[in-house]
Order: sequence, then C-alpha cells, then structure tokens
Amino acid sequence: MRLPVLVRAIVAGWIVLEAGSLLSVLPLFGNIRFHPEIPWALPITCVVLAGIWAWCSGRGPPASTREARRDCSRAGRLPARVWAASVPAIAFGTLMLVTLRLVAPYLMPVAAPSISLQLSSYPVPTVVGALVALAASAAVVEELAFRGYMQQPLEARYGILPAILVVGVMFWVAHLDKVTITHLPGHLAASALFGLLAYFTRSLAPAMVAHGAADLVLQPAYFARSPQFVWTALSARPIWDGGIAPGGLRIFEALALAFLVLLIGTILGLRHLARTAVQR
Repeated sequence: MRLPVLVRAIVAGWIVLEAGSLLSVLPLFGNIRFHPEIPWALPITCVVLAGIWAWCSGRGPPASTREARRDCSRAGRLPARVWAASVPAIAFGTLMLVTLRLVAPYLMPVAAPSISLQLSSYPVPTVVGALVALAASAAVVEELAFRGYMQQPLEARYGILPAILVVGVMFWVAHLDKVTITHLPGHLAASALFGLLAYFTRSLAPAMVAHGAADLVLQPAYFARSPQFVWTALSARPIWDGGIAPGGLRIFEALALAFLVLLIGTILGLRHLARTAVQR
C-alpha cells in the first residue's frame, strides 16, 4: 500500500496473471502427458479456475485483504437487465476484434500466429477440451488480472480512459513473447472493449464472455490453419507491400467493410449499455 497506485495496480495485476496462468495451464499439459485419450483437462481446469476466482474475489485467507480482493475483482451479482443490455456490445465487440485481427495484416506487417503446442496427434475430444480450457483460462485469469486487479484501482484514481490506456499497453507487454509492436492497436482495442464492459457493468463476467468467445473463434486458425480464408487473412502481407495473394484484395475489402459495420455496432452497443448502467 506504500507504492503509488500506478505501480501497485500493475504489480498486483501481474502477480495474479502469472500465478493464475501457471495454475490453470497445469491440467492441459498434464492431460497431454497422462491419458491423452481421456479429455480430462477441461473439467479440472474449470475446478482450478473456480478456485482462482473464489480467492481473488474475496474468499479464503487472509481476512485483512478480503474487501480489497472483492473490490478488485468487481465481485457481485449482475442484474439481469444489465446482462441483457451487455449482450449487443459483447456480440458486436467480439466480432469486431476478430475482424480487426484479420484485417490488420493487410494494413501493416502483423506476423501470422505461431503456436508451439501441437495438438493434431491427439483425439478430437481431447483437442476440443484443450482449446476450450485454453480460452476459459485466458478469459478468467487475464480479465481478473487486467480488468480487475490492474484496471479497477487505476480507474478509481485516474479515471477510465487513462486506466484503459495503461492496461492496454500492459496487456500487449504480457504477450510480447508472441507479438510485435504492430499488434499493439489490436491489444488496445481489446482493452477498450473489455475495460468498458467491466466499467459499465461493474462486473468482469461480460468481459470474460467476450474474451473467451474471441479466443475460441480464432483458435482453429491458430492451431490448424483452418478455415482457409481466415488463415489467408492472418498470414497476409500489407497491400502497400505488393505481395497480396490472388483473391486477397476481395477478402480485405469484405473484412474492412465488416469491421466498419461491427465497429459502429460495438459503439452503439456500449452506448446502450452505459445508459442502462446509469439507471441501476
């Protein structure tokens, strides 16, 4: 507590991220090594994530930090009316982030994803369970860390816009082993969407849903390069570089139009959510 809020929030969020990521990924690697014919990683991961959420939201010792943990995790029931109002923002926002990731390589040199984890040799149920477990882990742990323990103190001290900007940069830094500077706009956009969902609803649940859904939509292309048009977009070169593949221009035009429509839908959805949240 002697640290400045900016430093304290970043340190606390980073601790939650590292500890939560380590604990939640253990069942996945365990399933790959022990009895991969049985898809047991997903249920065990869910149990681990439930435990992480329980402690981070104020349960368990020490009693002296329970209130702070509840505040940082934005724990509490979300009214059905606010949940309903968040659905358009979640739906449009998730698809907007996906199309942004697909259209970005046509505009700047964004490297195609490279995944070291090979799942093609394992049974389909095990692979599906592993992918869902990965998406769930990222959604719960990263939202607790970034939009919870990191953003909540920052927005309380500095306001929502500076908080989203700082958290967005830290969100990008956390993925530096897989990304470059050209990925930063996408991470800032994701931070804005997830951060505003958390801010308006006073809950991490809508942001977790949007985060997990976006990861699930892109995972088949990341791990199996399928469907083909998605991988074509992910591996595209900038139009100005002169290396666009046959048919790539049509894909870019379709993605750019879809992104603009989805961006407008996201803004309108967040605006509706903000109005509903004010009426709580």
